[in-house]
Amino acid sequence: SPGRRRGGGPGAGRGGSSSSSMRAGEGDKEEAAPPPPRPAALLRWDEVPEDFVECFILSGYRRLHCSAQECLASVLQPTNETLNFWTHFIPLLLFLSRFGRLLLLRGAGDVPFHHPALLPLWCYASGVLLTFAMSCTAHLFSCLSPRLRATFFYLDYASISYYGFASTVAYSYYLLPGLSLLDAGAMSRYVQQQLGWQLDCSLPIAAYRVLVLPVALALAVGCTAACCRSRAACCAYPFAVRTFVFAMPLSMACPIMLESLLFDLRARNPTLFVYFYRRYFWLLVAAFFNVSKIPERIQPGLFDIVGH
Repeated sequence: SPGRRRGGGPGAGRGGSSSSSMRAGEGDKEEAAPPPPRPAALLRWDEVPEDFVECFILSGYRRLHCSAQECLASVLQPTNETLNFWTHFIPLLLFLSRFGRLLLLRGAGDVPFHHPALLPLWCYASGVLLTFAMSCTAHLFSCLSPRLRATFFYLDYASISYYGFASTVAYSYYLLPGLSLLDAGAMSRYVQQQLGWQLDCSLPIAAYRVLVLPVALALAVGCTAACCRSRAACCAYPFAVRTFVFAMPLSMACPIMLESLLFDLRARNPTLFVYFYRRYFWLLVAAFFNVSKIPERIQPGLFDIVGH
């Protein structure tokens, strides 16, 4: 009857409440499903080990012993390492594209990628790409464990030193042979005109050509050791030490600077002049900010995520 269909009988009532209970139970099960994992809360400087604290950075630290998955997810979260990662990863992609076009897609003209004349450029490219790749790795996975953090940054220092050596290789093969400074005849004439001395410059120039790469390699090894040592607690100014020792291998390019002073490089090779001084200008700017810790030194805490 209509009354029974409307739920007047006890049987209908029990069936209705049973089905309602089942639906409610299913709803409870759906509501009880665990929510997706949230990003781990970021920590302040006094909540992480002392070795993890960066100068004048008060917040935005990831917790220690994160998983690799959490480290990867943190590149999209506002931590104090996020921009450190992206400012290395984006240039890595740009340089991969640039070197790929230059070396593999015949950007170097008709010279095949395996031609011996391109080996110094391959060496330089490997130094650039390895430096960015290791810096990305160090900043991304530095919170896995204290031991892995130290290991990644040691490898980061080694890659930067290797970049300095690779730069010297490229200089010595592509740029130094064309410098008047390393031409014995040109230097002898210059010394005679400017100082009135009769000197044979062939011996010191030959010694420089022989020693430039071994000295660059020794500097790279020594700089790596010094930078690794700078992470010890006894080092008072680690950032200054690292900046200084990283600049030492790049000093192997001093002949180009002397060439510009003595032989008017700006008029003879304006492209080399502009590129060389532009590169070293930005290296000096980077060194200044790395040592001075500006702007985070001026107002600690304000530049924890962006600007340090």
